[in-house]
Amino acid sequence: MKLTLVGSLGHINSFTIPALVAQGHDVTVITSSEARVPEIEQLGVHAQVGSIEDTAFLTDAFTGADAVYIMLTGRPAMGQDIVEAGRALAERYRIAIVAADVHRVVDLSSVGADQGPEVGSLYTYHIMENILRAAPDVTYTFVRPVGFFANLAGDMATIKHDHKLYRNFPATICTGWVAPQDIAKVVVEALNTTPTQNDVRYAISQWLTGYDLVAELAAGLGIPDLTWQTVTDDERLAQLKKVLPPAFALSMMKSAQGQRKPDFYADLQAHRPQLGMQRLKDVMPQLKAAFDQVQ
Repeated sequence: MKLTLVGSLGHINSFTIPALVAQGHDVTVITSSEARVPEIEQLGVHAQVGSIEDTAFLTDAFTGADAVYIMLTGRPAMGQDIVEAGRALAERYRIAIVAADVHRVVDLSSVGADQGPEVGSLYTYHIMENILRAAPDVTYTFVRPVGFFANLAGDMATIKHDHKLYRNFPATICTGWVAPQDIAKVVVEALNTTPTQNDVRYAISQWLTGYDLVAELAAGLGIPDLTWQTVTDDERLAQLKKVLPPAFALSMMKSAQGQRKPDFYADLQAHRPQLGMQRLKDVMPQLKAAFDQVQ
C-alpha cells in the first residue's frame, strides 16, 4: 500500500516506519525539516518537506495514498490555546483528506478523547475526533494511547531535589502508561486493516498505582527515600506554571484532575486492549539519563 505518515522521525514513527517498510509498503513521511530528509530516506521511504499548517501541502502529500496516518504535532503559537490549535489542525486535516480523496485514515488520538472539557488538554482530542468524523466516505481508526512513560522525564528535577513525586491525585489510583514501541504496534496493525466503520483502539503497556510508580523509580534512580506527595490542584498548578505557559499548565493540571474520576478509564476498559510488551523498567535507562542531567 501507499502510505503517508505525519510525524517525521518522532518517537513513535521511529518504530512505525521500519515496521511498515519491512512489510513492503510504499511509505512517504512528512517532515518540516529539509535537514531530516537524508535520515528519512535512509530508512527506505520517501520524504516530503512542508508544513502541516499548509492545507494545500497536506492535500498534495495525501493525494494518491491508500491510507494516511495523522496526529496532533507541533507546538501551539505563542498565546494560542492548545484546544483551539488542535481544532484548527483537525480542520486542515479534514479538508486535505477530502480534497485528496483519501478513504482510510489512522489518527493518533489519546485516552480521554471520549470525555468532555473536564479532562483539560485531553479534550483537544475529543474535538479533533469529532471534526475528522465529519469527513464523508472516510473510515477512521482512532488510536488512543495512555500516558507516555517518557513524560516522567519532566519529574526528574523535583525527584532529584525534593525526593518527591508530586501529583494532584492520590497514590492509590491506578494509571495507564505506554511506550512508543507499543503505540507503533497498534498503529501498524491499524494501517494494515480496512474496517467497514470507524473504530477505536487503545495502546497501553502497563498499569501502575502511585505506590508502584514510586517503588520502581526509587529503585531505578537510586533514590530509596522517594515518596509520593499528593498536592492540591492549586499547588500543582503553581508547580506546572514554573515550567509551562500558564494556559498549558492549567490544561495539564485539569488532565491530571481527570485521573480522580472513577470512570476515567471506563471506555478503555470496555475495549479490553491487550497490554504491550514494554514496561517501566525498560525505559528506566532513558529516565536515569534525564535524572543524571539535572543540576
